[in-house]
Amino acid sequence: MKIVIKGFFLLLTLVLSFSTLVHAEENNEGSVIYHVKYDYDAICKLLGMSREEYNQNWNIGLSISEMATKKGIERGEVEGYFYNFHYEEMQKWIKKGVLEEKHYFDLVYRLADDIEEFIDRNPNR
Repeated sequence: MKIVIKGFFLLLTLVLSFSTLVHAEENNEGSVIYHVKYDYDAICKLLGMSREEYNQNWNIGLSISEMATKKGIERGEVEGYFYNFHYEEMQKWIKKGVLEEKHYFDLVYRLADDIEEFIDRNPNR
Protein backbone atom coordinates (compact mmCIF):
# COMPACT_ATOMS: atom_id res chain seq x y z
CA MET A 1 0.00 0.00 0.00
CA LYS A 2 2.84 2.39 0.88
CA ILE A 3 4.44 1.76 -2.52
CA VAL A 4 1.15 2.55 -4.27
CA ILE A 5 0.83 5.83 -2.39
CA LYS A 6 4.45 6.77 -3.16
CA GLY A 7 3.86 5.90 -6.83
CA PHE A 8 0.74 8.05 -6.91
CA PHE A 9 2.53 11.05 -5.40
CA LEU A 10 5.48 10.59 -7.73
CA LEU A 11 3.13 10.53 -10.73
CA LEU A 12 1.27 13.55 -9.37
CA THR A 13 4.57 15.40 -8.90
CA LEU A 14 5.62 14.63 -12.46
CA VAL A 15 2.30 15.79 -13.86
CA LEU A 16 2.41 18.97 -11.80
CA SER A 17 5.99 19.72 -12.80
CA PHE A 18 5.40 20.30 -16.50
CA SER A 19 3.70 23.70 -16.40
CA THR A 20 1.82 26.26 -14.39
CA LEU A 21 -1.89 25.89 -14.90
CA VAL A 22 -4.82 26.97 -12.85
CA HIS A 23 -8.25 25.81 -13.80
CA ALA A 24 -11.41 26.88 -12.04
CA GLU A 25 -14.93 25.85 -12.92
CA GLU A 26 -18.24 25.57 -11.13
CA ASN A 27 -19.60 22.06 -10.70
CA ASN A 28 -23.24 20.98 -10.45
CA GLU A 29 -23.35 21.53 -6.69
CA GLY A 30 -22.35 25.19 -7.06
CA SER A 31 -18.82 24.91 -5.70
CA VAL A 32 -15.69 25.74 -7.65
CA ILE A 33 -13.15 23.13 -8.67
CA TYR A 34 -9.74 24.82 -8.56
CA HIS A 35 -6.80 22.92 -10.07
CA VAL A 36 -3.20 24.11 -9.89
CA LYS A 37 -0.04 22.98 -11.64
CA TYR A 38 3.08 24.71 -10.45
CA ASP A 39 6.06 25.79 -12.53
CA TYR A 40 8.87 23.90 -10.82
CA ASP A 41 11.50 25.94 -12.64
CA ALA A 42 10.10 29.01 -10.87
CA ILE A 43 10.11 27.15 -7.54
CA CYS A 44 13.75 26.15 -8.15
CA LYS A 45 14.57 29.79 -8.87
CA LEU A 46 12.89 30.80 -5.60
CA LEU A 47 14.96 28.17 -3.78
CA GLY A 48 18.16 29.25 -5.54
CA MET A 49 18.87 25.82 -6.98
CA SER A 50 18.93 24.02 -10.28
CA ARG A 51 16.23 21.56 -11.26
CA GLU A 52 18.79 18.79 -10.84
CA GLU A 53 19.59 19.88 -7.28
CA TYR A 54 15.86 20.16 -6.52
CA ASN A 55 15.25 16.63 -7.82
CA GLN A 56 18.16 15.25 -5.77
CA ASN A 57 16.80 16.86 -2.61
CA TRP A 58 13.28 15.66 -3.42
CA ASN A 59 14.49 12.11 -3.99
CA ILE A 60 16.17 11.97 -0.57
CA GLY A 61 12.92 13.07 1.07
CA LEU A 62 13.27 16.84 1.57
CA SER A 63 10.15 18.96 1.25
CA ILE A 64 10.13 22.39 -0.36
CA SER A 65 10.17 24.02 3.08
CA GLU A 66 13.16 21.89 4.14
CA MET A 67 15.01 22.77 0.94
CA ALA A 68 14.35 26.44 1.65
CA THR A 69 15.67 26.11 5.20
CA LYS A 70 18.76 24.36 3.86
CA LYS A 71 19.34 27.35 1.56
CA GLY A 72 18.73 29.89 4.34
CA ILE A 73 15.37 31.05 2.96
CA GLU A 74 12.71 32.05 5.47
CA ARG A 75 9.52 29.99 5.50
CA GLY A 76 7.50 33.20 5.17
CA GLU A 77 9.20 33.97 1.86
CA VAL A 78 8.26 30.54 0.48
CA GLU A 79 4.69 30.86 1.72
CA GLY A 80 4.52 34.37 0.28
CA TYR A 81 5.54 33.09 -3.15
CA PHE A 82 2.64 30.62 -3.16
CA TYR A 83 0.12 33.11 -1.71
CA ASN A 84 1.07 35.61 -4.40
CA PHE A 85 0.85 32.97 -7.12
CA HIS A 86 -2.65 31.93 -6.05
CA TYR A 87 -3.80 35.52 -5.58
CA GLU A 88 -2.78 36.46 -9.12
CA GLU A 89 -4.37 33.35 -10.62
CA MET A 90 -7.61 33.79 -8.70
CA GLN A 91 -7.81 37.42 -9.83
CA LYS A 92 -7.62 36.23 -13.44
CA TRP A 93 -10.52 33.83 -12.85
CA ILE A 94 -12.58 36.54 -11.13
CA LYS A 95 -12.09 38.80 -14.17
CA LYS A 96 -13.15 35.95 -16.47
CA GLY A 97 -16.31 35.52 -14.41
CA VAL A 98 -15.62 31.90 -13.50
CA LEU A 99 -14.78 32.62 -9.87
CA GLU A 100 -17.48 34.48 -7.97
CA GLU A 101 -16.81 36.29 -4.72
CA LYS A 102 -18.38 33.52 -2.58
CA HIS A 103 -16.15 30.92 -4.24
CA TYR A 104 -13.11 33.15 -3.93
CA PHE A 105 -13.49 33.49 -0.18
CA ASP A 106 -14.13 29.76 0.21
CA LEU A 107 -10.86 29.03 -1.63
CA VAL A 108 -8.93 31.67 0.28
CA TYR A 109 -10.20 30.23 3.57
CA ARG A 110 -8.61 26.86 2.72
CA LEU A 111 -5.54 28.23 0.96
CA ALA A 112 -3.24 28.56 3.97
CA ASP A 113 -3.70 24.90 4.89
CA ASP A 114 -3.26 23.80 1.28
CA ILE A 115 -0.01 25.75 0.91
CA GLU A 116 1.33 24.49 4.24
CA GLU A 117 0.56 20.90 3.24
CA PHE A 118 2.12 21.34 -0.19
CA ILE A 119 5.42 22.84 0.95
CA ASP A 120 5.80 20.40 3.87
CA ARG A 121 5.08 17.13 2.07
CA ASN A 122 7.34 14.67 0.33
CA PRO A 123 6.18 11.10 -0.28
CA ASN A 124 9.82 9.94 -0.56
CA ARG A 125 10.26 9.96 3.26
